[in-house]
Amino acid sequence: MNDDSIKLIPMTDEMYHVFFREYENDPDLYIPGQEYVHYEYCEDKIDRYVKRQRDLNRVTLAILCDDEIVGEVIIKNIEKHKCATMGIALKNAKFKDHGIGTAAERLAVRYVFYVLDIPTIYADAVRTNTRSQHVLEKAGFSCMGEDRDFKYYQIDREPAYDAGPCFG
Repeated sequence: MNDDSIKLIPMTDEMYHVFFREYENDPDLYIPGQEYVHYEYCEDKIDRYVKRQRDLNRVTLAILCDDEIVGEVIIKNIEKHKCATMGIALKNAKFKDHGIGTAAERLAVRYVFYVLDIPTIYADAVRTNTRSQHVLEKAGFSCMGEDRDFKYYQIDREPAYDAGPCFG
């Protein structure tokens, strides 16, 4: 896999369903002590999820790898021209540990900085999820603190940040 095979595009209703039909909950995303719940696709549940994303004015981008939907990037808590929070999810373990998340995070950072014109991005990772922490750090985020359950990250747009393509 190379970075050129990763693209971000706006998520459509149909794309949400394609993504979630093959989605699997990741045990690494659970806080210690939290009960793991097996995910099962439900069309009505996804329709409600899509509606919620819209109601909350979130921006959701599909992560494509060689034109297959392999994940999503959610940009939320958007304060225009100030800050936003970003999260990423890959649909199952098959797509992890291949650089897909890192490439998608880098594209998403450029998108937030240069398309949405937001200079500060926040993210968090469950403390036990070292894979997510590694991806955030490779994408340029710095750890700003932590508590019992999470590590908190931030990245700021600087003139030196690569203003390359946002959609791969």
